[in-house]
Amino acid sequence: MKKILFCVAILACLASCKKEKTALSPGLFGKWELRSKSGGFSGTVGYYPPGNGDIYQFNSDSTYSKIDSNKVTSAGKFHIKITNIEQGYKQGNIEFVNIDYKDAFAMKKDTIYIGTSIADGITSVYAKIK
Repeated sequence: MKKILFCVAILACLASCKKEKTALSPGLFGKWELRSKSGGFSGTVGYYPPGNGDIYQFNSDSTYSKIDSNKVTSAGKFHIKITNIEQGYKQGNIEFVNIDYKDAFAMKKDTIYIGTSIADGITSVYAKIK
């Protein structure tokens, strides 16, 4: 009887655990090309035209490729944790496992923002490409 009560207590605890919200939705998968960088001490860093070759490729198996000037510069696993949804923006952080760091992350429709929450850091804006 004690084993049954113990099992029921464990199941109740597991059922009450809060699950993390993630942004791994079909809208994220595909290619995203850099459109602008801003922040830091200098303010706006620059705007980038379509076809500039600075791309993130996010895949449904939680892998990514980072492409700069049409060459893969890093690739590996990624994880996204959404902590807030405000005015249509999913907000949280993205972790690139092979380079072992987290960046701030936001997504709304066909635009993603990847950057730092540090005051003098740079945030990059990417548009979805077909």
